[in-house]
Amino acid sequence: MIDFGKNYSSTWRVFKVNRDTWADGEIIEKVDSVSISRDANSIMLESGSMEVSGDLAQDYYRIVMTAEQDGATERVDVATLLFTVDGGTEDYGFVFSKLDGCSVLYPASTTAVTTGEYAPAGVDGAQYVAKLLGDAINAPIEIEGSFTLNNNVVHELGSSVLEAAWSVLDAGNFVLQVDGRGVVHIRPKPIEPSLVVSGNNTNLIVNGISFESNDAELPNRYIVLTDNLIATASNNNLTSRISIPNRGFTVDLVDTSPMLVNGETLNGYALRRLKESSILKETRSYTREYAPDVYPFSIVKSSINEMKGDYRVESQSITCGNGITVSEKASKEINLWE
Repeated sequence: MIDFGKNYSSTWRVFKVNRDTWADGEIIEKVDSVSISRDANSIMLESGSMEVSGDLAQDYYRIVMTAEQDGATERVDVATLLFTVDGGTEDYGFVFSKLDGCSVLYPASTTAVTTGEYAPAGVDGAQYVAKLLGDAINAPIEIEGSFTLNNNVVHELGSSVLEAAWSVLDAGNFVLQVDGRGVVHIRPKPIEPSLVVSGNNTNLIVNGISFESNDAELPNRYIVLTDNLIATASNNNLTSRISIPNRGFTVDLVDTSPMLVNGETLNGYALRRLKESSILKETRSYTREYAPDVYPFSIVKSSINEMKGDYRVESQSITCGNGITVSEKASKEINLWE
């Protein structure tokens, strides 16, 4: 295995993807540059751009790096995106094309759900989302885990398939992650680290670390309103710095579209959502060397002085050159409920 914290050499290839098998197809020659961005706050999760010397049609393309170190080699599937031609130039018969890369989830963002469509009570939310997405996208889908919806989840009028999928996933605290081969994973929000930065590999972080933190808007009361019921959960914990007694005032969060799961009551839902909303994000921004299988929502566990604890990845900007450099933002989730 390659130690990406040490020097290694790299070669790059871009493959057209076979839509039927999702395997590598023909190699694309004369790729001049590639960039990739990922963001947990975007429903499509990732995007990119590519410049090529030549004319390239809209299709799925896979960016692949082969790393070599001390005689060992390792293939790294960096990203698989749906590229569309954005423009370019033509000079004395030579064509230079610029392409925009969209997530493999993109077709689900352009397909609307059927009017009145809903996820029925008692359904496995993960299986439902897989079926919903599977009818809209080409990419393979893998399911890890399950959760049960207590009530029907009716999709808003005009919602896209992707918006509807996320609304169901949010109810079960599940997420989507897209790996380098473009496989879509439906899984619980990760709690185990995908990357550990400590001991001999602290050199993965290659520059200074900046930070930010703000708890002013975290709620201490959660109000659930339905057609005929009201449920309220309040944070009165004397050990919580954001509680009503310690703040001296309330910060309300009102929910008019509750989605209960796994048999919980409306009061239980309000309490769960208040606890989930009482998480302070202590954010760190840094640049690091590449490490496999780290995506938005993944956990980076660090023991270095400037960044101790578990940090959830929020965004990534990936530079493909002599190796892979990742500019990353990640947040430590501090429970202020207690």
